[in-house]
Amino acid sequence: MFVADAGPIIAFARIGQLDLLQQVAGEIAVPDAVYEELVVKGRGRAGAKEIEESPWIRRQSLENSAVVADRPASLHRGEWEAIALAQHLGAQLLIDEQRGREVAQAHGVEVLGSLAVLAEAKRRGIIDYARPLLSAMITSGYWMDADLAMAFLAEVGEGEDTT
Repeated sequence: MFVADAGPIIAFARIGQLDLLQQVAGEIAVPDAVYEELVVKGRGRAGAKEIEESPWIRRQSLENSAVVADRPASLHRGEWEAIALAQHLGAQLLIDEQRGREVAQAHGVEVLGSLAVLAEAKRRGIIDYARPLLSAMITSGYWMDADLAMAFLAEVGEGEDTT
């Protein structure tokens, strides 16, 4: 099981690949603030209805909400709740935002991002190529550093001359 911040779920929803996320991640827990962002504030957006009705993405409240009450403003509430929930459950955190990743790691939480999901999907043979899905994410407005994208494609064997 993973705990997820909104970003990776939104990235896969925008490209119509929530099923790919499910195949790789299995069950995902999202804290209340992330659920609100995805389903309530996201009503009418890609994936909102599927997330709301999903049996594999489940909303989970923090047992101790005071953990995030005095959070620094450097992260959004959803990111803090996701970090706290992952820490509480001893789960990996699916998050793409760099500052959130750094804070999570500083709190002893293992992190992975959307690119790790694509790499694992390719490794398992769920997808043949990661490049088209990565391109679709970027085209749909999901920001990614160009050098990071190129390094990722080289890492999964899809550098310039392979696809």
